[in-house]
Amino acid sequence: MHKRPVYLDLTKISLPASALSSITHRLSGMYIFFVTLPLMLFLIDGTTSTKAEFDALILKIETVSLFSMFVFFSLFIFWYHILTGLRHLIMDFLHIGETINGSRYSSLFVIFIWLVSLVISFWYLFL
Repeated sequence: MHKRPVYLDLTKISLPASALSSITHRLSGMYIFFVTLPLMLFLIDGTTSTKAEFDALILKIETVSLFSMFVFFSLFIFWYHILTGLRHLIMDFLHIGETINGSRYSSLFVIFIWLVSLVISFWYLFL
């Protein structure tokens, strides 16, 4: 009889980049549903109520604060989810990148594109 491990140490498992991309795609989907969606509904409500609320909300977003960073962080997570979702759709429908190497390179490409767009956005918005 084989002795099964009592616990699984996830820090010792080396996952490939494609698995990390898939897992983070699912996690970002949960974040979007539970955090970004209510935040965006709040922002839409604030921008459509009165002109004074709209101006106050724009001022909150334009100034560098915890709230504006939270909004931009949520949008960047949403952007990551869109990019990884497109990657999955391309793999599912066009059958591009289904090999192990293709999957690894496409996930690294998506992460690279996301990081570059993140840096460009921060450069444009905050500098």
